Amino acid sequence: MSDKTAIVGGGPAGLAAGRALKALGLPFDIIEGNADFGGLWNRDWPLSPIYDSAHFISSRTMSAFDGFPMPEHWPDYPRHDLILDYVRSFARAFGLYDHARFGAAVASARPAPGGWRVETTDGRAETYRFLICASGATWDAAAPPIPGAFAGRLRHARDYQGAEEFAGRRVLVVGCGNSGADIACDAAQRGAFAAISLRRGYWFIPKHFAGMPTDVYAARQPKVPLRLRQFVLKRRLRRMIGDMARLGLPEPDHELLETHPLMNDQVLHHLRHGDLVVRPDVARFEGDEVVFRDGTREPFDDVVLATGYNWSLPYLANAENPFAEGKAQLPLCVFSPARDDLFFMSFIKAAGSSITLFGEMSWIVARAIRAAQEGGADHAKLRAEIAANRYDLRKGLRMVPSPRHEAYVNRDAYAEALRTLRRRMGWPETEANAA
Repeated sequence: MSDKTAIVGGGPAGLAAGRALKALGLPFDIIEGNADFGGLWNRDWPLSPIYDSAHFISSRTMSAFDGFPMPEHWPDYPRHDLILDYVRSFARAFGLYDHARFGAAVASARPAPGGWRVETTDGRAETYRFLICASGATWDAAAPPIPGAFAGRLRHARDYQGAEEFAGRRVLVVGCGNSGADIACDAAQRGAFAAISLRRGYWFIPKHFAGMPTDVYAARQPKVPLRLRQFVLKRRLRRMIGDMARLGLPEPDHELLETHPLMNDQVLHHLRHGDLVVRPDVARFEGDEVVFRDGTREPFDDVVLATGYNWSLPYLANAENPFAEGKAQLPLCVFSPARDDLFFMSFIKAAGSSITLFGEMSWIVARAIRAAQEGGADHAKLRAEIAANRYDLRKGLRMVPSPRHEAYVNRDAYAEALRTLRRRMGWPETEANAA
């Protein structure tokens, strides 16, 4: 029986998994439907959500794969093409191109004797002992059911490419995640009129504090209880930003850090200059007009739905797919409760860099695969740990109850949980010497 692992997806999560498996001497293939690595950062992929103005929302200092820093001469918040170069340079540095199967996506992965029967869109089929789903969580566009019909151009943020599309047009962006905020800023600069529709108020966090990237600044602060940190940060933000109601922004209905951090100070810039205005939640469409919840209405040429993404694994049958009915939180965000040969990468939400999280997760997955190969007491102990699932991944962090925040974790609590698992399993505290 083959002990090889199929890694589905050649984005940062899949590459992190490949590096970890290779370091532990475990055989694998990375199956990528595109012609090269990159995942969502590869704009040649038709489902990539990346647009011209997309930049990292965490800093290069705090966003690297472990042991592989981004170049010092890069800007604090690199542009999308730099990140693509970085991801591919990581793959080259660790010899991951030697394990790639490009140009054919996974059509289905089904349990079979000896592991998983993996069929790809080129008609090829192969049995693998283990399956790592690293096919990404930011490609299956989620759109709310808005009543009525819109006569203008209506699309999801995933299908937006660049600001030139807004030239001379009246634009409404629905939703204020980080992509929605970026797109609203593009519309403010190029559109004839730009508005952003908000369901609730948000905390806008600047990308720099005290002259340094905000995540670097935060990492250098003393470790204090979450509630004290929220109190201090709120006071600092109030002093920096002032009364957000003056800009038409509703007051946040939640504590700071109880929604995914909105790292954008350019929205405030455009609101202060009148190039962008705030509108309430959308009630319905009527021809070229958008009717808002407060009864007001306005004509628009473009509506962009920055309303998030579903977590989709179309190649898995529902019996093995934990996200068939939503964003479930798995044990440590990676393990299948029922199977020791199935793992999930890229299905995690937390403040900060996803690339760094994938690196942390990948070593745990690689260790688990080796334990399953070897069997015995260590494997039984690991499966008992997973079944018990005693890990608190939020540690007091209350999130706004919305689809966006399902399965959200406290980053510090998650890192602590991984350290605890390592300690209980007798695994090394660091993989620094494994790569």
